[in-house]
Amino acid sequence: MSETTAPEPGASDYEIYKEGFHDRLSRYWPEPREQLHAGGWQRTHQMLHDIHHLTAIHGCGHIKQALDLCCGEGATAVHVAAKEGWEVTGVEIVPTATKVARARAKAYGHVVRVRIVPHGPDGAVQLRLSYTAVEDLVRFAAASIHYMPLPSNSYDLVYGQDPDGLANEYRIHAFKEILRVLRPGGLFYFWHHWIPGPGWPAELLGEYLADPVTGSPRLSFEHYVEDLQASGLQLLSATDCSALAASHMGAMARRMRAEAGLGPTDPLPDKWLDRGLQYAERGGTMGIAAVAMKPKQ
Repeated sequence: MSETTAPEPGASDYEIYKEGFHDRLSRYWPEPREQLHAGGWQRTHQMLHDIHHLTAIHGCGHIKQALDLCCGEGATAVHVAAKEGWEVTGVEIVPTATKVARARAKAYGHVVRVRIVPHGPDGAVQLRLSYTAVEDLVRFAAASIHYMPLPSNSYDLVYGQDPDGLANEYRIHAFKEILRVLRPGGLFYFWHHWIPGPGWPAELLGEYLADPVTGSPRLSFEHYVEDLQASGLQLLSATDCSALAASHMGAMARRMRAEAGLGPTDPLPDKWLDRGLQYAERGGTMGIAAVAMKPKQ
């Protein structure tokens, strides 16, 4: 009798997020190609502001090592490394995207930092300059977030900007991986704009999940919260991101209609977006924005 090997958790993602995925996604994307998440650079800047605030109020300590989930072509990881001086690891399932990310880091060049230090007894100061190649601060791994080739207890921060790997019904394995790689007291920050938000009526959610266009098992705000807590992560906050979703999805729809010469009530050529907007209007909320941490020991 031959033995059957169980599939890797989240293995179905390899069929969804294949080469060319980012090309297709960017066609109608309202934000720049390097920011393939809702809100673009503005939301990235808000994320960094939030992270500094959250680490202060929750006593998470100094951030030196950060992990970018589903990092795409690496623009946020490179920006964060250059701006904050953190060492950033990006995990992305599409191999070509990690190659683009590495090239982006190399092309960024060097960051120059100035430090003022006391010099002598008379109150004089001295400027000290340091030069860092951004490519030395970032690295990228072509892997699924459900099984990351990264050391345990090694990251101060994990963040995700619309990390689509979490849409997989086995996301609890991804959450457990995040728990594993975070150091005790480390912070987890993410948002995912396009999933059903909190409080959808059970009948409507069931209709969404069974829909051949939108449907995917266990895909809702409540399922994310349930799996995150079951993983061992400590949930600090969770809310919807309906305004962000409405702005982003609406902008995509307008771009599609303009290119195709469609009227405001004509069906969109992208059935998933068309159906998703209909469900969003009926459900009233969309998405999840959550903050969690690895319990301190």
